[in-house]
Amino acid sequence: MTRIKICGNTRRTDVEIAVDLGVDLLGFIFAQSPRQISIENARLLVEGIPDSVERVGVFIDEPTELIQAAVEACGLTAVQLYRPINLDDRRLSVTFLPAVRVRQDQILREDGFQPADRPLLDTWSAGREGGGSGNTWDWERAGELARRQSIIVSGGLNPVNVAEAIERLRPWGVDVCSGVEAGPGVKDPQKLRAFVLAVRGAGPTASSGSP
Repeated sequence: MTRIKICGNTRRTDVEIAVDLGVDLLGFIFAQSPRQISIENARLLVEGIPDSVERVGVFIDEPTELIQAAVEACGLTAVQLYRPINLDDRRLSVTFLPAVRVRQDQILREDGFQPADRPLLDTWSAGREGGGSGNTWDWERAGELARRQSIIVSGGLNPVNVAEAIERLRPWGVDVCSGVEAGPGVKDPQKLRAFVLAVRGAGPTASSGSP
């Protein structure tokens, strides 16, 4: 089954709705962003959520020390990172979601990923170091990588187009942020429900990578 990651959470209400809908991963952005959240506020948001829901910290170029502080305070199970992952990062007891900003002419390869990594493929946009462009990329470019690695498709997904992305790539997971929002950091309950229903109805099982 394709996993669902809801990113950019800033409110307890949105977290509770997402958990009730059965999402698999919740993302919290600790880097500079309209959806940025402090470590303390994120800690409060994750209190009491089921252990079955992964907690993902999103970082751009923050040092390992800050990432470790967030991991320990919030019980993060995964780290989404837009800079190269270094040896100090690898010592953290988390799963890594290496973020790749896909350019129009880029050939996606599995070089540099470890077997347990879940590469998160996002849209490249001029002037942006992280994600959040709200635009999609050419999903066909990830076909070979999706057959070899547990990829997560991100960038411009919404309740209308997510099923097509899943049908084309059979990814390990899909990631959405602005596509289910009423405004930056504020989720729209109806869009959240529509997104989850679209994913659950898109196909039986992701064929890529390891579980």
